[in-house]
Amino acid sequence: MYASRSRLRAMQLKEDLTLIQKGNRSIQEYLHAVKALADEIALIDHPISDDDLTLYILHGLGSDFREIAAPIRAREKSLNLQELHDLLVGHDSYLRRMESITQQLVASANYINCKNLFGNSFQKNQKPNGFSRNQGPHRENRYNNKPFDWPNTTQKRY
Repeated sequence: MYASRSRLRAMQLKEDLTLIQKGNRSIQEYLHAVKALADEIALIDHPISDDDLTLYILHGLGSDFREIAAPIRAREKSLNLQELHDLLVGHDSYLRRMESITQQLVASANYINCKNLFGNSFQKNQKPNGFSRNQGPHRENRYNNKPFDWPNTTQKRY
């Protein structure tokens, strides 16, 4: 009876290990969860090889780690969990730096784009169309300091 339960539990844990995904966990949380499952399986059944554990981990990482997963799979020598951990944490750090740089570049591009679009229109006392507050059709004509007269539109033109 006890052997049957432990075998059932080992199979459940192996299935959990096969299906585990990083999702929105940090890489450290994900690796800790995988390690906990592998350790429990090792207590009940038998230890999981480094190659199998590496495949389980890489399978659950997702597309963000695709660049690093292929070279890890192609290695001739197996990685132990600590080496794999170090590589994945380093890659995760790299991805976060690249995301931060990309966000900064987008913000800079948006700022430059707005600046070029509106030119110097953000200067004090200026409207985006280039008129200052004291200029325009309602104020004095800027060339001869006489009030601006609208053309008489009621006269017929022949």
